[in-house]
Amino acid sequence: MSDFKDQRVSLLVGKGLELRHLRSAVAAADCGSFRQAAELLRSQQSTISRSIDQIEHCLGIKLFERSTGGVAPTPAGQRALRQARIILEEFDALIALAKSEKINERDRLAVGFCTSLSAGNLQASLLDFKQRCPSIELKTFERSRVRLATALRNGVLDIFMSYG
Repeated sequence: MSDFKDQRVSLLVGKGLELRHLRSAVAAADCGSFRQAAELLRSQQSTISRSIDQIEHCLGIKLFERSTGGVAPTPAGQRALRQARIILEEFDALIALAKSEKINERDRLAVGFCTSLSAGNLQASLLDFKQRCPSIELKTFERSRVRLATALRNGVLDIFMSYG
């Protein structure tokens, strides 16, 4: 009987769940609010709310506790959001790979770094590199360690710089 239920959920997810739903859920979790997630995604709050409702319906779990102060992931929501982030990172890596195939790889350097490294010596070093090697396209990615590590593993980044 459980096998039948798993197949039914799989069919629902296959027909109704899209990347935009996952992006909405991750943005809501990051922002702690549907309104702020809508601003971040340049969307309407009602659109974000509907997306979250659709995910919850498709998956059959409650992702967020809602209150007047915003939203917070439920324990099941935290686990689902962790997987959603992985899916989005992998998809973004696929898109970046496809884009990178369009340019000559020998003339490109992709550097990833954490937000806290965006100023100071790193910034000066990257500017110096760009001046010394103007023919090499320098791509920089400022993301979380987890996203950068995934991008490095997937070949999207050539270098991943982190502290500590």
